[in-house]
Parts: sequence; structure tokens; C-alpha cells
Amino acid sequence: MKTKFLILILTILSGLMIAAFPVSAGEKQVELKFSHKLHVLENDLECTTCHETAKESKAGSANLLPTMETCGNCHDVESDENCKMCHSDPENPRSVPRIESYSELFSHEKHLATGMTCISCHQEVTQLEQPQPYLLPTMTTCMNCHQVKKASTSCNTCHQTGENLKPSTHGINFIHTHGDLAKSSAAVGPKEKNCNLCHRVSFCQDCHEGDNLDRRSHPLNYAYTHSLDALGKERECSTCHTERAFCIECHQQNLVMPHNHTLGWAIPNVGGRHREVAETDLENCMGCHTEQDAEITCQKSGCHPSK
Repeated sequence: MKTKFLILILTILSGLMIAAFPVSAGEKQVELKFSHKLHVLENDLECTTCHETAKESKAGSANLLPTMETCGNCHDVESDENCKMCHSDPENPRSVPRIESYSELFSHEKHLATGMTCISCHQEVTQLEQPQPYLLPTMTTCMNCHQVKKASTSCNTCHQTGENLKPSTHGINFIHTHGDLAKSSAAVGPKEKNCNLCHRVSFCQDCHEGDNLDRRSHPLNYAYTHSLDALGKERECSTCHTERAFCIECHQQNLVMPHNHTLGWAIPNVGGRHREVAETDLENCMGCHTEQDAEITCQKSGCHPSK
């Protein structure tokens, strides 16, 4: 008896909770019945047959959904008997919700004028048996085409100032965890996860500067231990430090010398021990003693004038 009473109470409470928290409008199943596959593939209709205003649309926020009058060009929409052909609830007909915040800068007119087709961006539409409210091209789709066609890939080509462009992965703690994603194969794999789509190397360098201890891209004592990584090739220093002058300037300022540069290394007129090394491995010397677009240091020093 107690068990039955408990089940009854739980059933009532469940019903009250469902009533108190109804499914929001954005989560409701679309009540319009429409098959793109039937219309586009099986009946060979053009997209603009229904989306008539697409060719003249200059803004992404434009409403391109067909009206009931558009449907009436092919169907008998005046007959009450035909309402259920499209509306699952004819007494309370609903349309597909549309996105009103899509990029104002996107122009269907401009893209279609280049010879592109609707399928170029909306590739999955032709297979749909039911309408999908938010079937938009991904950034990958856009970037693939822009890069091939040499079109602009700048953010402000499509996005306006003030738009929230932050991906879902960039949570509140992302500044502390982004290194894991950047190091993973995902960072150079699928383009929707490719850091380079939005961030240039200079963006990384704003934070990852070896001489900025507050940012700590390296351990605090890294200036004294970095040679182990550099010589052991455990890290690719040139990823951030693209210019060799970065190393040379610091080494010269702090009088950092290779282990073989001891007293008597360079002697005027006779050369000293450095002559022997230079004769057998000049390329190694030029690793430090060189300036971009200029003669090597040996010639500029006055010891070895160019002939």
C-alpha cells in the first residue's frame, strides 16, 4: 500500500515539474513538414523557386524564407484539406525559426553573381527530409573557398566590430588550458580547430615572450637553461624567435661565448685557433657572426677585408 502511494506521489510531482518547466520555443521540434530532398532532387526545383529573394539579398539578416503565397505557386494552399500536407498542427501553424543575427556583411547577391550555387555553401540541404532551422555553412566551408579563390580571409570581411566571435572551446579558463589544444593534432587538423584561422604568430608572441617574466611562457630561470633545449633540439626555438638576431643580440650584450672561445681564440695577424675552425667549418662560425643582407662579421671587422 505504501509503495503504491509513493508511486502516485512521484507521478504527480513529475507531472507538476514538467508543467512548471515547459520546453522553450527554441527547443521545440519544428512543426512544419517540408522535404528539401523531394523538391530539389526528386522534382529538380531550383533553390530560388522557393527562396525568390536570395538573388537580390545583400545582407545576411534578410528573411529568405518562402511565404505561403510562394508555396501557392505550386500547391493549392486555399484548400483546408491540404493544410496537413505542410503543417502538423493546422490550427496553430508555425514556420521554421530563422536566424536574425547572421552576418550583416554577407551578400547572397555578390556570391551568386560569381557563379556559385546554393549547394556550394548549403551542401547538406539536398538530403534533408525535414526542415532544419540553423543549417548554415561552417567557417571551414567559407575559408576553404576564400583561400582557393584568393578572396579576403580577414575577420572583418564577414564579421562586424563588436560581434562575439569566441568559439565554444574558449571558456573562462581557456587562457590557462589553451596550450593543450595548441599542442594537439587538432590545432593543425580540422580547420574549425585550427588556431591559425584567427590567430597569427604575432598574437601568440604578445604573451609568449621569453624576456617577459610576468607572462611566463618559459620558466623563470629559462635564460640560464635554454641552451639545453636549443642544443638538444627538444624545442623549435625558431617557432617564436624567427630572427637569428634575437639570439645574437642577447649573447653579445651578456658576453656569452661558445666554450671554445677562450683566451687566444683570435689573434691579430696570425689568427689564433679560430682560423683552424673557420677553415674547416665556416658555416658554424656564420651561425653567430652574420648580419642579414650584409657581409659576414669577419669582413666588416677589418681583419679580413673583402677582395
